Amino acid sequence: ILLQVFGFLAAMVSASQLQIVQSPITSLISTVSTSVRVKLDETNYLVWHFQIELLLEGYEIMGFVDGSTHCPARFTHCPDEIGSSMEFDDYKIRKMHDRALMQLITATLSSPAISCAIGSTSAQYLWTQLKEQFFTVTRTSIFQMKSELQNIKKGNDSISLYLQRIKEGRDYLSAAGVKFDDDDIVILTLTG
Repeated sequence: ILLQVFGFLAAMVSASQLQIVQSPITSLISTVSTSVRVKLDETNYLVWHFQIELLLEGYEIMGFVDGSTHCPARFTHCPDEIGSSMEFDDYKIRKMHDRALMQLITATLSSPAISCAIGSTSAQYLWTQLKEQFFTVTRTSIFQMKSELQNIKKGNDSISLYLQRIKEGRDYLSAAGVKFDDDDIVILTLTG
């Protein structure tokens, strides 16, 4: 009997409607803690962003947050009924994936970051809100970061720790849109 019911339902439901049951993104939520080891807070945006971006790009879902994945039209006009419209299945599927992605991103947030996420209406909007809240770089902070990078000295640190500090400084500035030539970094490293 169960097979007959399933066969009957399958005959009534289109293939795209069957995709609405659950987003494959949902399966990532339970494993996100092994891929993104830090929870976003006011001190670790660059590390968090790097890890979450790798995850999203690895599963080819980055387009949802950066806007490169086209959102299909929501409604179609029904010519048989005046003033009537139906929601497209493609839109429903997109919305389901978007909500699952919002859950995935939210699973990587600290409590203060979650409070910034409240009210987000899409994964793209959530992504933008988190960047605006946690990656604030002013001209003063860029100048300060440049100064700190240029004044790094090896001192008693090991070579690997010294090079790591230079790399972190360069990474922060790079994320802020400030680029250094490799030759400049080599000179800075040898000077320090």
